[in-house]
Parts: sequence; structure tokens; C-alpha cells
Amino acid sequence: MLAQCAADFHGRKDRYNRFIKAYEDRSPDVIFLAGDMGHAEPDIFESIEVPIYAVHGNIDGTLEHLRGKITFIDGKNIEHRGYMILGVGNTYPGRISERIDVILSHIPPFGIMDRAFFGMHIGSKWLREMVAESKPQYVICGHVHEDAGYEYIDDTCVINCSVGKRGTCTFVDFTHGTVEMVGYK
Repeated sequence: MLAQCAADFHGRKDRYNRFIKAYEDRSPDVIFLAGDMGHAEPDIFESIEVPIYAVHGNIDGTLEHLRGKITFIDGKNIEHRGYMILGVGNTYPGRISERIDVILSHIPPFGIMDRAFFGMHIGSKWLREMVAESKPQYVICGHVHEDAGYEYIDDTCVINCSVGKRGTCTFVDFTHGTVEMVGYK
């Protein structure tokens, strides 16, 4: 399964356009959006023919106008192609499935991919504990524009896919266990 991931568009049409072009070039199986989408017209997603799962970021309102195009999974456990996915956005989950393969969160876990501009860690301690307990294969997050990239906590790959000023998106190949950051030079 090939996933295309991104966070922190902040309503910027140029960022969305780069993301859509990458989708058209690569044809992923699923899209994960880790919040801070900002204002986006629903037609921006018109060419996308795969499921789009997202969580809300700290600048997002209800994003009600995107519900026909995007499935918001804040506070939910869902299954997609055999993978159990936990959504952590503006709502923390009340119930957590026994197995978690992917955590889709706006905020990164504390101490990893969460170093803000002045070097301070601003991630979630709750999420860090959740990763230690559930040991998912992936945590897909954003929020901290200055720390885009990926790093491992034991066997869990934490991917900060914040597009920030330069990024386009991140492709995660679940089958082969590879991560490709596009446009982050």
C-alpha cells in the first residue's frame, strides 16, 4: 500500500497544487492529511479517486465543507486495507483498538520530530506514551514545520510530513517499509 501524506497546507493553494500534481504522478492507494489544512475549496480534491483520511490541526475549524471529499477520523479507530489506524486530532480517542498499525496525529510525539524554531520540544507526552504502549508501525504527523522528516522510536517510524515552506508531500510504502520526502530540499 502506498500512502501520500502531508500536513500544514494552511490554506495555501500553491501547496495544494503541488500535492495534487504529486498524486497524479504517483497514484497512491490512500491519502493521509495530518491537519492544519486551512481553507480549501472541495474542488481542489476533485481529481483524487482514493480515500482521504484526515485529522484536524490547531488552526482548522470544523472543515465541514470538506466532509464529502475527506473522512475525518479524529478520536476514532478505523481499518483500511487490513491496517488499523488511530486518529488523534481535535479529539483524543476514548477507545483504542487492541492493535494499532498507524497513528495519524496533528501533533508529533514528545521528543521526536517536534523540535520547534528555538529548539524546544513541543510534542504530545500522551502520544509518546501511546506509541510506547501500542508500538505502531508508523506515526504520521505535522504541526512543527521546522522538523519535517522521519526518525524511529524503537520500531516505530515517526514521520513529520509538514509541507512547511518547501515540501510537497511524503510517500510511505507500507509494503516495502520506505519513506520518501518529496520537495523538502
